[in-house]
Amino acid sequence: MELTLFSILICFAALKVAVPQTVPGEEYRLPDLYTPISYHIHINVPNNSIMGDATDFSGRVQIQLSFKNVTNFIALHAHHDFIIVDKVTFNSTEVGTTNYAINNVTDILRVNTTSEVVAGVAYTLEIEYTGVLSTGDMNGFYKSSYMDDSGTTKYLATTFFSPVHARRAFPCFDEPALKATFNFSFTVPWGLEVLFNTQQKSMEMNVTSGITTSTFGTTPVMSTFVLAFIVSDLSCSFGTISGTVPCRVCSRSGTETLRYLALDYGGPILDSLNNFTNYAYGDVMEKMDQVAVPDLSPNAMENWGLITYRENALLWNGNQSSNRNKQRVITVMAHELAHQWFGNLVTQYWWAAVFLKEGFATYFEYHTPHEIFPDWELDKQFLIDKMHPVLQSDALETTQALQSDCYTPAEVTARFNTISYNKGSSILRMVQHFMGYERFKTGIQNYVANHRFGYVEPEHLWQSLSSSVLDSITSLPATFTTVMEDWVRKPGYPVLQVTVTGNNVTITQKRFLYSGEDNATSWYVPISYSLSLDQDKFGRTSPIVWLTPNNSLSFILPNNCDWIILNNQQSAYYRVNYDDGLWTSISIALQKENFDGITEVNRAQIVDDLFNLARADYFKYSRVLNILRFLSNDTSYYSWSTAVSGFNFLLIRVGEGTFLGNAISATVLELLSKLYDSVPVTNLNDTDQIYTHKQVLALTWSCRLGNEDCIQEMQALFNQYKSSGVRPDKNLRSIVYCNALRYSNTSEDWDFLWEVYTSSDLATELVTIISALGCTRNESIQRRYLNLSITEGSGIRTQDALSVFSSVYSGSARGVDITFDFLVENYEAIAARYNSMNSVGNLIRGIAERFTEEFQVSKLKDFIETENLPEPFRIAANEALETAETNIKWLDNFQGDLVEFFSSGATKKIKKL
Repeated sequence: MELTLFSILICFAALKVAVPQTVPGEEYRLPDLYTPISYHIHINVPNNSIMGDATDFSGRVQIQLSFKNVTNFIALHAHHDFIIVDKVTFNSTEVGTTNYAINNVTDILRVNTTSEVVAGVAYTLEIEYTGVLSTGDMNGFYKSSYMDDSGTTKYLATTFFSPVHARRAFPCFDEPALKATFNFSFTVPWGLEVLFNTQQKSMEMNVTSGITTSTFGTTPVMSTFVLAFIVSDLSCSFGTISGTVPCRVCSRSGTETLRYLALDYGGPILDSLNNFTNYAYGDVMEKMDQVAVPDLSPNAMENWGLITYRENALLWNGNQSSNRNKQRVITVMAHELAHQWFGNLVTQYWWAAVFLKEGFATYFEYHTPHEIFPDWELDKQFLIDKMHPVLQSDALETTQALQSDCYTPAEVTARFNTISYNKGSSILRMVQHFMGYERFKTGIQNYVANHRFGYVEPEHLWQSLSSSVLDSITSLPATFTTVMEDWVRKPGYPVLQVTVTGNNVTITQKRFLYSGEDNATSWYVPISYSLSLDQDKFGRTSPIVWLTPNNSLSFILPNNCDWIILNNQQSAYYRVNYDDGLWTSISIALQKENFDGITEVNRAQIVDDLFNLARADYFKYSRVLNILRFLSNDTSYYSWSTAVSGFNFLLIRVGEGTFLGNAISATVLELLSKLYDSVPVTNLNDTDQIYTHKQVLALTWSCRLGNEDCIQEMQALFNQYKSSGVRPDKNLRSIVYCNALRYSNTSEDWDFLWEVYTSSDLATELVTIISALGCTRNESIQRRYLNLSITEGSGIRTQDALSVFSSVYSGSARGVDITFDFLVENYEAIAARYNSMNSVGNLIRGIAERFTEEFQVSKLKDFIETENLPEPFRIAANEALETAETNIKWLDNFQGDLVEFFSSGATKKIKKL
């Protein structure tokens, strides 16, 4: 998001409006005066603007609208840097140039009408304008290019309108609730084709002028942010049909063979969503195009009927792309296809509740493919991929609630965060479990049926779900809306304290925070649990009891019960802390055969809770490390994926090359030995998804932490590749590349892999290499690599540039300082290069999360004071400063306990297990 675009306010005295400002930022919202009905839009893109250096195009938009109240002006959006208004007509009368203007801060185009309008009557507003194709970022209507197999550069123009960028392509009511139908036609150079949300209805060619005009069918009633069009020479292939809907996959020529995965599964995923929602996609849209474009700001965008993807998120090579890549294509497709219902058909009223689309899409990202690929265990993977990370983000004092006010474009963009996606989907998953799957499904069907083509607030969802609740299963302690209000309106989540005295269990709650106190916030918490005596442990996920706000809960355990563990299958969104006696009992159980029946998902939950309870100073890390001794006998992917995340946090905080870093690394290697032995390099099995994920995890961490056998295996495979040209196995490739460079003594290895990168055309391979190139510990090469990321024509695409930075600062301890120094020295070039969603903030926060020294914090403070530092950098740096200072405090608080633990020989107990 380019905040610098909102820098100059041009005031036209005749256009000033006396509007009471009750909330800072409300001036960015359109007044609630209009109901757009339909748009008729023609866009003409000349040849030189696609193929040459020009960037201009012309457009004409005709909007039919009605008014809710009597007024004498119209306010709609037009971005002042990308739209030049040439002529305005209102109800066939031309509006003088002094009666319209674009506010350069809010990008609101105000048009004064010559007289007051009548409420409820349809009027027509027509605007002729000159538009500008973006070349500096990937927002709005922007230019892109690629090189074909013959080495010829090909050009295209495509769109990314979410959340506030349709106003860059044409004047419009650019808010999600202001839905209308759209009728588009395009005039483009001959030889290029246009893809749009709907089917092409006609095409006229003018051979003399060398242009083609295409007209498309009327869209359903929809929001501006899911419109899309592409002007290109991309080709398309037909895949499986969903009902009567043809499904195509489109991409640049030469990639036809990489489309088959998306072609095979796009239709079945649509069919599954048709079934779940009981509302057929084909009842609304007559086609589904999924298009891989060379440059795109997000991974994908759910434009209705014309979904766009980065190439590595849609195209897949069965021989060269990993199992993880395959899973990513399937899950990203499921996410975007789910949006066709959740976001497109049923739309959030405003971006404050964007979780109503992103939470649902993330839920179905895992739920829908799980039906198609049950052996992938995506229901379990959801926990470690989505829920565990957001439980960390949501434990910060600065976290926002699921529904939080936002007004400016920067605030709106910031709502597309891990809270909206991961917490939103985790809360929906919790609701599914406490309602029961079939009841939840029925409630969602009611929601879609009741609000299709409309807009919603969270209350509409709760009302629809409430209609299908079965009290005997859910046993709600209050109305559905009351129960859910706390989860949506309050930031954070609870930690439940479980205390056992004799046979009596007492459960209380408080907000879980890494620092600070909040004793006032509480929730309605669904509680399931398992006992050591249960025959069917961890099976029931519907509530056994509810913990209500500001109350404790007590019940009696049966005799001879050794332990109680809350939150079966981690179905609800909270952490659990037990009293000392219970933690001891759970620790003993985890050392027993088959972990005393504690399932792998709940073992992963215990590991995650332990690390994060220690981080929040509920108890010492030494206690955590003693309980985690059971990992030496655990070969579960889920336990270990969670464990390495916790150990990684420790290593980042203490530094990998320090006494504590070396001690932690040695301990983890000992604990890893059984897992490592269970997935040898020589035993590959790409038909077993979880085995492959586990193998990659074990080898990645064993090599990183210095397992000599692992390092030698990877170096041998890399040297074999250099000598024979035969690439390493597709699933081991990232490990081979990274560790060959990490432990290399020559720059030749890096140069070899860079040459492979520049000559490769497979998007998934490019992503793998970008990450691996940052693993080098050679500081001059690290600086060279960072410089390549901001050098035009280097071969690193704009959408991938941020990945270069993250690969360097996460690749080695020294890489953190190298990256930050480069940022300070080159922030102006970086600002010009990284204009995509939240990229500057992600970059600076990613670096600062690894700051552990006072001198690093001082350098960050100096950077904040830099004269003329762009505002996005200053905002992100101030946020990062809080993180960095927290890291220093963490080390002060916990270093002594860890030093004592590792100095006392406590790790010898682990080694003997």
